[in-house]
Amino acid sequence: CFSHPMGTDNYGRDILTRVLYGARVDLKIGFLCVLFPFIIGTVVGCISGYTGGVIDAFIMRIVDVVYAFPFYVLIIAIVGLLGAEIRNISIAITMVAWVSFARIVRGEVLVAKQAEYVLAAKALGYSKNRIMFRHVLPNVITPAIIFSMSDIVLTILAITSLSFLGLGIQPPTPEWGLMIAEGRIFIIDAWWISTFPGLAIVVAGIAFTLL
Repeated sequence: CFSHPMGTDNYGRDILTRVLYGARVDLKIGFLCVLFPFIIGTVVGCISGYTGGVIDAFIMRIVDVVYAFPFYVLIIAIVGLLGAEIRNISIAITMVAWVSFARIVRGEVLVAKQAEYVLAAKALGYSKNRIMFRHVLPNVITPAIIFSMSDIVLTILAITSLSFLGLGIQPPTPEWGLMIAEGRIFIIDAWWISTFPGLAIVVAGIAFTLL
């Protein structure tokens, strides 16, 4: 009991050790799959909102097309096309998740570009790029940062869901969703195999939500 506080799985592997190692996998992918969409979506949203016109209309049509499909359906389709690897999962989530950040930042930029400090920067003859990235962006990025915390939770859930369906991390790599999937057939006799990885997902989700 003391040597295996969370028990062992059907192969005799320590659940606590695998949960801890699974945290490295899920949190690493979770951060990367939020960082890249955050950067891409913020830059695209800032350019779209500040430039307006044809560029804004074109970018927003792309955003509408991505939003027209369910999040998980697009990710499953992309991962199924590219293959179930960590890199491909990151690419799939990045291709879908950037639109949320773009829409948030664009909305903030549409309001900020009418502010007096922006009008003053234009009167001083500053370039469009300087106004966008040195004056407007620092004042509109906060909502995107706040959203990124909740987006990490959604990303971790997406990763674990893909692994549970067999489209995510492949065995023997310890990953929370994969551990739940491997333990579900033993749920009556060895409930701890699936329960503790599931609790780890819940704790991580609560932690990032509070953050």
